[in-house]
Amino acid sequence: MNVTGNEQENQKVVPLFRSGDYFFHRGIEAYRKKHLHRAIKLFERAVKLTAKEPVFHVQLAAVLSEIGEYERSNEILQQVLVNENDEIAECYFFMANNYAYLGFFEKAERMTLRYLELGDDERFTDDAKNLLDLLRFERDEDEFDGLVEEEDELLAQHERAHYLLREGNVETAIPLLRTIIKEHPTYWAAQNHLAEALYRLGTDREEAYMITLDVLEKDPGNLIAICNLALFYAKDGQTKEAEIMVESLQCVYPMDGDHYVKVAETLCDLGQYQLAYERLRDFNKYELEIRPTLLFCLGVAAYHAGKDNAISIIERAAFLGCEQAELYTQQDNLSTIHYEMWSDET
Repeated sequence: MNVTGNEQENQKVVPLFRSGDYFFHRGIEAYRKKHLHRAIKLFERAVKLTAKEPVFHVQLAAVLSEIGEYERSNEILQQVLVNENDEIAECYFFMANNYAYLGFFEKAERMTLRYLELGDDERFTDDAKNLLDLLRFERDEDEFDGLVEEEDELLAQHERAHYLLREGNVETAIPLLRTIIKEHPTYWAAQNHLAEALYRLGTDREEAYMITLDVLEKDPGNLIAICNLALFYAKDGQTKEAEIMVESLQCVYPMDGDHYVKVAETLCDLGQYQLAYERLRDFNKYELEIRPTLLFCLGVAAYHAGKDNAISIIERAAFLGCEQAELYTQQDNLSTIHYEMWSDET
């Protein structure tokens, strides 16, 4: 029977129900294309819709591990083991790798042994044995054990604090950073992150300046401290002081990847768009894909530098999960678009 006129207009469209299975398979497709942040969002949706499917949780944890969110990955895996009565062996293998990356070699060894003990899942047996050999090699370096353990713990603590800062949990990061500095006063990376945290919190900005200036006095040329100071001055309206800092950054092209990115982001935040664009345009494309906020930084720099591909870069960053980019893609006029390194700033 043909439906015409009013009958056709009165027909209702029945929406397609999208199950957890649907989003899981879309997540797998995104993962295979190396769109890791997109894959995570899809797996999170799958988990939300079908919470009782352990495979969804394990896959989400595996991708989180690939972008360095080892602690969140382990939290998910531990919960899977609780829910499934310790029956999913691969959880132990993934947790072992996460602990190894975090520097907790003893825990990593225990998880690896537990995986091998279960015996039912042989998919990662060879990899687990290789990991165990590596972990035992580290442990058997008796001459350096004390120093290595202390350094591993320091790096793990600092990575935890850095992760909290990236996630906007500034208040939680501060006491952890103070503890690190108390035990390791010349660990400049922790000093710089504490100064950043105090400035972002907004209640101890004088101390943030003091820490940064002290770092530069004791470690002249510390690049992260210079970047922080440039941002402090600019955001506080101290234009001349900020310009001096910016001038010192204009000719800097660090070999260290993290420092290179920090300089580019700082220049973009301070409105030095052409310089920021020049630094990021040839940056590793894979690295930009897994760091959509950095991709957005490139897009902002490209837009203000008058590049034709700017809009597509910003839209790509939004698609990959950058919240700043998503906000701007909803606007008709991008003339006010700006990159904020500390978008949670009070």
